[in-house]
Amino acid sequence: MLPPEILFKYRKFDKGCLELLLNRELWFATPASLNDPFEGEASFNEVLNAVWEHYPFPSSQREIYKRKIEEQLAKTGICSFSKARKNQLMWSHYADEHRGVCIGFKENLLRPEGSSIAPIDVTYQDEYPFEEIIERFKYFEQLPGENNVDSVAGDILYSILGTKYSSWRYERERRLVFYRSEAKQFDPEAVNSIAFGLRMEDRDISTLRAILSGTEWSHVKWYQAVKSKTKYALDFERI
Repeated sequence: MLPPEILFKYRKFDKGCLELLLNRELWFATPASLNDPFEGEASFNEVLNAVWEHYPFPSSQREIYKRKIEEQLAKTGICSFSKARKNQLMWSHYADEHRGVCIGFKENLLRPEGSSIAPIDVTYQDEYPFEEIIERFKYFEQLPGENNVDSVAGDILYSILGTKYSSWRYERERRLVFYRSEAKQFDPEAVNSIAFGLRMEDRDISTLRAILSGTEWSHVKWYQAVKSKTKYALDFERI
């Protein structure tokens, strides 16, 4: 059996970080709240306009698809992770300039078998994903029994949520997507590791370790980020 994939969440050490761990909840945010102004709900109209410019589709059908995708997009929940822990830009941008933490989660425990949570590995490119969407239209045209508004709209939504501008490639993002935006609880066993940032205060490290000193957290692997001795990189020492 393959080991579970570990997904990493970079966090500033603050009230929100403590609530995440103590309440054992991950927030699945709406696409409208994402920080890239060229993705998700923010680019929805532009993506569809690019599709319609390159694909002949009756205007009445366009409105049906647009309305359906808008409905799904407005209520969908997304929880973002990175597939890398050594990413210095992620530490700087999302973990308070190396003063925060990076929490490793076992994906198989966040979305166990039978779960309604779906994973998306983000694709990074310069163009809107209109070509991929057109390919999906053509594919479903060959399957009359499956060619319905819900299935096609869901597939288009997948492309919209799974594509970002190439400058964000460093994030190596993997998204967990739920059909609605809400906080979802996780078992402490889902937390595989917690790494402290290079500049995290000793006092904050002691505080977090004391808060998570219960037996339910005893399996967690603790790491301290340190500067590599041979290159411009981070290493992680088990503590």
